[in-house]
Amino acid sequence: MRTSEFDSSSEEEDAGDEQLTPFHISWLPLSMVECSQFLGICALPGCKYKDTRRSLERDVEELQNQGVQEVFIFCTRGELNKYRVPSLLEVYRQRGFAVHHTPFPDGDAPELEQCCQILDELQVSLQNNRRTVIHCYGGLGRSGLIAACLLLQLSLTMTANKAIEILREHRGGGAIQTVKVRAHFCSSALGCTLLVLN
Repeated sequence: MRTSEFDSSSEEEDAGDEQLTPFHISWLPLSMVECSQFLGICALPGCKYKDTRRSLERDVEELQNQGVQEVFIFCTRGELNKYRVPSLLEVYRQRGFAVHHTPFPDGDAPELEQCCQILDELQVSLQNNRRTVIHCYGGLGRSGLIAACLLLQLSLTMTANKAIEILREHRGGGAIQTVKVRAHFCSSALGCTLLVLN
């Protein structure tokens, strides 16, 4: 078996091309909140878990082909190990991406201070015209939460329900999945907006 910096499997051969799970980046237009940029949202590159079989090398190449410069990762180190991409952060750095690793638990929301930090860093990336992608494991819960908070923070007229609706249009009905995350979403976004205004 061939090994490389992209090898995320230790017990099985890479799946053939026809068996790989497709890797897709949803580009959320931010023009609705008067920002000329797009925010990319995707699932975990290179993931090998249950029925998901992705190639880390191909997924990272796809990010590069789409001009991605900055990547925000919300998975914990433990999750990266579980999903068989323990070297993901290092691979990103080796390939020249600016890496923002701000993990928080799946099915949960970040603490207010961490949420504000993530949103501040995202805004700086977007203001500097950096092509930016965010991801967690599935690109739905944590990533959806942060994207929705960003929409609320960038707009004085955006409502929480509208932000969730927009995210579900782009990522599917599973975006912002749990009631706990939805409830925390409103308070986090409001808290960050108040901190920015003060």
